[in-house]
Amino acid sequence: MSSRAKLGTMPVMDTQDRKTLGVVSAAHTLVHLIEGALPPLIPLLLGVFGTDYFHLGLVMSVFSYTFGLGAFPSGALVDRVGPTRLLVLYLFGAGILCISVLFVQKLLPFAILMGFLGILGSFYHPAANTIISLGIKERGKAFGINGIAGSLGTSLVPFVAAFLGARWGWKSPYVLFGVGVLIVGFFSLSLPSYRMQSEGQKESNPSKEGTDRGTNPLIGRALVLFYLSCAIAGMGNRGVLTFLPSYLGSKFTLTSLGLDSVRVGGVFATLTLIAGAAGQYIAGALVDRYRPQRLYLFTLLISASSILLMAFTGGLPLFVGAVGFGFFSFAVQPMQNTIVAKLLPKHRQGIGYGFMFFMTFGIGSVAAAFSGWLADRFGLSRVFLAMGLCYVASMCTMYGAEWKGRKQGE
Repeated sequence: MSSRAKLGTMPVMDTQDRKTLGVVSAAHTLVHLIEGALPPLIPLLLGVFGTDYFHLGLVMSVFSYTFGLGAFPSGALVDRVGPTRLLVLYLFGAGILCISVLFVQKLLPFAILMGFLGILGSFYHPAANTIISLGIKERGKAFGINGIAGSLGTSLVPFVAAFLGARWGWKSPYVLFGVGVLIVGFFSLSLPSYRMQSEGQKESNPSKEGTDRGTNPLIGRALVLFYLSCAIAGMGNRGVLTFLPSYLGSKFTLTSLGLDSVRVGGVFATLTLIAGAAGQYIAGALVDRYRPQRLYLFTLLISASSILLMAFTGGLPLFVGAVGFGFFSFAVQPMQNTIVAKLLPKHRQGIGYGFMFFMTFGIGSVAAAFSGWLADRFGLSRVFLAMGLCYVASMCTMYGAEWKGRKQGE
């Protein structure tokens, strides 16, 4: 290790790094535009399909489950065939499926299409995170920038999808995002083919993030608790994001601007979630300097507090809670990515990221349907109470993981 590395400084990204990060980040924005298109359209789709919150939540669960379930085998595929091929396949496949929504007329075909779209979308995170981990020098900064791109997609989609849907129909956001994904797909064809480090190479060049950390029993138990924490936080995140536009649209009005509840929900959801970009950037800078497990605990605590504030208040306190959720809940992502990189050897990081996203999105997907049931039976505010408690449980689980880490004396 060089003296520069020992001093804790990081090499600067070169031109190829920046090009790679640009393509990966654009793809990240689009994957979250597609993922988040349904929630702001829920008020429209209630009438279009003649359905209720539970069934639309179930459709969101189908997408989220396949989005997460596919991430696990996708992580294994990344380790075998390389991350660039998986990224290209996601971009072209998702683009075609998004445009195919033009032929959908009923709820069941829409749910099936969303399921396949989730499978293709599941390729993105294991592939992109492995590309960043292996191919970009300033890993923490790159994770932060890529996280900003994703949170911009998450924060902008309520506004964009609501206004497009209200003006040109509910299919228009999917078609527009599909065209964008195809354009980025053509740029992705110029990315390098990153080679995964073999186990033999790993053993001949051990490092702090290598063999010892991947096989130590205490690290293994900490990793299990970390993944469980990701699953529980994923449930809270999915439940909040599914019904955030509808909830804010029911709590705020902009009658002076002539906006209906669909657009009002989109406007306020975007205003609150845009704080996630700042959270991603700051978290990306901090994880290269401080222990990410402890930062992760802190962000879970503030996220839980923000959601519970939303459940019991209105007006300005509700808006403050929503902004707090946007900032801190998305700040966890660079921390989660860095924790996986620290606890797993390089030749297992693809499958490690895949399993993390399966736990976050796949297991977390049950919250969308469950939240729809809660909304139908008890009202939307109870959704936020339940999801806030999920974050509390995730924090307690992560504390157990951190306690295991302290026993190891990392």
